[in-house]
Amino acid sequence: MAVAGWSAQSATAQESKCFSIHVRVNGKAVDGPQVITLKTKQNESTASLDGGCFKVPSTLLTEKALDVSFTVPGNKVYLSVIATGFFAGPWDVDLEDKKFGSEVSLPKHARTREACALVFHVGEPETALVQTGCRTPLP
Repeated sequence: MAVAGWSAQSATAQESKCFSIHVRVNGKAVDGPQVITLKTKQNESTASLDGGCFKVPSTLLTEKALDVSFTVPGNKVYLSVIATGFFAGPWDVDLEDKKFGSEVSLPKHARTREACALVFHVGEPETALVQTGCRTPLP
């Protein structure tokens, strides 16, 4: 691994962060993604699972937020505007076909099978959010 250019970076440059994604569909754990796509307004890159986690390129961590997309068995997931601070620890992504548990409240117009409930295990307390329109069934 070459580190020759590393010393030229400023001391404030952020190091690559590593995070994992754990997915449950209808309460049952499924195989998480092996590859994710990270998007900014100008750029797109992919990251592969390496040692149980995804490494985010340090150049992307200068952005305020990234879009993240991936596939898991039977579903394509597109999470928009995820703050880069959440790329420092594990994520739980819950997908439901009929109804989320009482800890998740969906907007009235939302369809359960198109929504994603996320918990970011970064900092205390952990952060939970719900995104609608983020899940597409795959044939």
